[in-house]
Amino acid sequence: MENVVEKAETCPLTELSPMHPELLKCPYGMNRRLQREAPVFQDPLSGIFLISRYDDVVAMAMDHKTFSSVMPGGGTGSLASPDHEIAAIMEQGYPNVSTMLTQDPPLQRRYRKFVDGAFSPANLKALEPFIEQLSNQFIDDFIDDGQCEFLGAFGIPLPLTIIASQLGVPTSDLPLLRKWTDAFIGNLSQQLDRDGQLNAARDILEFQHYFVEKMEERRAHAEDDILSKVVNASIDGEKPLDNAECLSMISQILVAGNETTSAALTEGMWLLINNPDQYQLVRQDPSPEMINALVEEILRITSPSANMFRRTTRDVEVAGVTIPENSVCFARFAAANQDDERFEDALKFDITRTNLRDHVAFGKGVHHCLGAALSRREMNGGFQVIFQRLENFRLTPGAGEPEFSANALLHGLTGLQLAFDKIG
Repeated sequence: MENVVEKAETCPLTELSPMHPELLKCPYGMNRRLQREAPVFQDPLSGIFLISRYDDVVAMAMDHKTFSSVMPGGGTGSLASPDHEIAAIMEQGYPNVSTMLTQDPPLQRRYRKFVDGAFSPANLKALEPFIEQLSNQFIDDFIDDGQCEFLGAFGIPLPLTIIASQLGVPTSDLPLLRKWTDAFIGNLSQQLDRDGQLNAARDILEFQHYFVEKMEERRAHAEDDILSKVVNASIDGEKPLDNAECLSMISQILVAGNETTSAALTEGMWLLINNPDQYQLVRQDPSPEMINALVEEILRITSPSANMFRRTTRDVEVAGVTIPENSVCFARFAAANQDDERFEDALKFDITRTNLRDHVAFGKGVHHCLGAALSRREMNGGFQVIFQRLENFRLTPGAGEPEFSANALLHGLTGLQLAFDKIG
C-alpha cells in the first residue's frame, strides 16, 4: 500500500489514479497534492472530475442548478450498463428512481418533506433516553471482557437499531438490514467484482421484496413510523408514491441512517487512541459541550461521506478549469474538510478549534444530510456513555493497525480491535 500511496504524491498527474483501491483507503497525501496542484482534476481512467478545495466544494454544493444530483443509473453514478444476468435479477424487482439524495429541487423538496417531521428537534430530543439505553446495553455486552471489536459491538448496532426503530422494522430483522446496507454500499464502492455485483443484486432484490410487503401492511394499517409516512404520502396531493419511489427513499434512509454514523463512531475511537492529548481533554471534562466538540472534530476528520456524485448541466469553470456539460464530478467533502486554507493544520485532530462547525461532513445546500441532527445525537449520546464507563482506550494486544475499506463514496474502518479499562 505504501508504494501506491507514496507514488501518488510524486508521480506525473497523468499517471495518478484516484480510484485505485489503496488510494481510496488512504487518500490524504493525494488530496493535499491535488489541492495544491490540480484542485479540479479529471481522473484519466473514469473521466470523473474531482473538486477538492473547500471553497470550490461548497460553491458546487450550493449550486444545484449547475451541479445536478440526478445521475445515470438512478443515482449510483455508474455509467456502465449492467450485464444480462444482473439485469435479469433486478427485473424481478423495481427500477432505480431518483428521489431525495438523487433528485433536484423542486421535486427533491417534495420527496424530502414527507420524512422531515421524523427528524424534527422534538422527535430527536425524545430519542435521547433510547440512545442512552442502547449505548449502555451494548457496552454491558462486552465491558467485562476488557476488549471488543468496536465496529461490530457498538459502532454498527447503535445507529442501526435506532434507524430500524424509526422505520418501523423489528429488531429481529437487524441482520437483514445490515446485509442490505452492505449490498447498497458495495454498489456505491465501484470496487465489486462480478460475483460481488451478483450477490449485491440478489440482496437488493431481497430488500425490495421485504419492504414491499411491509409497505402493503402500512397502507392497510398506518403506524407512527417513517415507513407509514412514506407509503401514505402523495406529491402535491396528486397521487401516492409508487413502490419504486418508496423503495428509493427507504434505501437512502436506511444506508444514510446507519453507515456514516457507524463509521464516524468507530474511527472516532481510533482517533482518540492516536491522540492521547485530545483524549485527556475529554477525560478531564466529559461535559456535553466537550463531547459535542469531540463529535464535530471527529466528523470533520473522518468525513464518512467522502465524495458525492454530481453531473454538470452546462459548461462551467471551476478554479480555472472548464468542466463540460454533462460531466460526472465528485464533490470531495473529505478533501474539503482537510483543506489548510479553511482549517489550520487540517490533518491535526484538534477539538479546541474555533471553527469546528465549518466542516461539510454532512454536505451543504439543498442536499445537506437529512439525518445530520440524528447522527449528532447518536454520537453525542454514545460518546457520553462511553466516557462514563470506559477509559484508557488502546488497541487489543497483538492486533494490527485497523484498515479502511476501499469505496469511491464512503470512507470508514473495516473494524477496530479495542481494549479498554472499566470505570468503577
